[in-house]
Amino acid sequence: MDIKKALKNAPSDPGVYIFKNRAGKTLYIGKAANLRARLYSYANPGWKKNMLSKAHSISWEVLSSDIEALIRESELVKKFKPHFNILLRDDKNYFFVAFTPARQQGGKDIFPRVFLTHQPSLDVGHPRGRPTSFIGPFTDGESIKRVLRLLRRAFPYCTCPVTSRHRRKCVNAEIGKCLGFCCADIKYTRQDSKNYQANITAIKKVLSGKTKQLERNLLKKMSALAYAKKYEKAANLRDQISSLERIFQHSPYLKKDISKDRNKALNALKDLLHLSKIPERIECYDISHHQGDTSVASMVVFEDGMPAKSEYRKFIIRHVTGINDPAMLHEVLSRRLTHREWQLPNLIIVDGGKTQLGAARLAIRDRIPLASIAKREEELYVPGIKMPFKLKALPPPLLHLITHLRDEAHRFAISFHRKRRLRLVMKR
Repeated sequence: MDIKKALKNAPSDPGVYIFKNRAGKTLYIGKAANLRARLYSYANPGWKKNMLSKAHSISWEVLSSDIEALIRESELVKKFKPHFNILLRDDKNYFFVAFTPARQQGGKDIFPRVFLTHQPSLDVGHPRGRPTSFIGPFTDGESIKRVLRLLRRAFPYCTCPVTSRHRRKCVNAEIGKCLGFCCADIKYTRQDSKNYQANITAIKKVLSGKTKQLERNLLKKMSALAYAKKYEKAANLRDQISSLERIFQHSPYLKKDISKDRNKALNALKDLLHLSKIPERIECYDISHHQGDTSVASMVVFEDGMPAKSEYRKFIIRHVTGINDPAMLHEVLSRRLTHREWQLPNLIIVDGGKTQLGAARLAIRDRIPLASIAKREEELYVPGIKMPFKLKALPPPLLHLITHLRDEAHRFAISFHRKRRLRLVMKR
């Protein structure tokens, strides 16, 4: 299939896209905040090469926001179970929203909890209670967390452990994210319990793609309450309807603002480093260890200036002992380049100064453009340029992009190192 020809009329709107084979069977379903930009990335397919060799046609569905695209993608993946989506399903790529049941324990009501999980079948002993229903899969963890945060403002629910009971309302209840009685020794009415359950039902409807149905139901209830002169309750429903509309209406504008800044940053980076093209895929590496012990490395990936978390990778340092960050970087980059199934980046950035840059250059052998960031000096080093660039002197969009890359690589490396060190300590 000629990707560029097939995408001639692709829009620059949020939505979902579907690859099918010659027999019309769905091969892969994805989502994008910008369909045109995402689909043109398939011109350099990387791991998607096998899927594209089987693809015969591509179609897309334009939606009003990236949040709608996230939810619609989940619906379609669950419905069609595309081979290449299932192939990618592992602990790193998919999220499910779990809902625990309403029940009684020791004469007290246990209200439903909502939480995220990677492996729904393995959450039997979760501190929030055993879930009985799941909605998903969702491919973008950051987006689904953002959706839940926004929904919780409109439809408060409890996140406290089921074993935790407070004498008074929890902090979340004080700021309107929890109804309070669900985790505190406070009297509540049957209507309070119904309101809580209604919130859980509303969240399930939104995450299942039934937002319009939910809005119609809320409008109907609001009208009935207003007619019965129950104006305070009607106003609460009005506020919930307004919150729902804001969740889906404001998202695309926020995304466009971010995309505009990142496009400026990528163009500025291209000019600064004299690259032949805009670096659509950037990989950033960081090393983390404790005095040379339990050494690990992170590889974070930004596509079109934004984190692509499903592409992140972790490395355990195997051949370097002691405190030797440059040698560790050389090992990691050498191992990374053996993975031909991973899409090659347009730019690699490593943490460190001249020494780390030199070690990385030996591993890469000038096959990929390279730069390094010295944290302490706040400088950007580039091969062939004697004096480093001062980060603070860079244009703001480019400064934000580079610091985001650096901080994300550092965060991911530190997180992996702490987990690995804890596991090793527990084994002793």
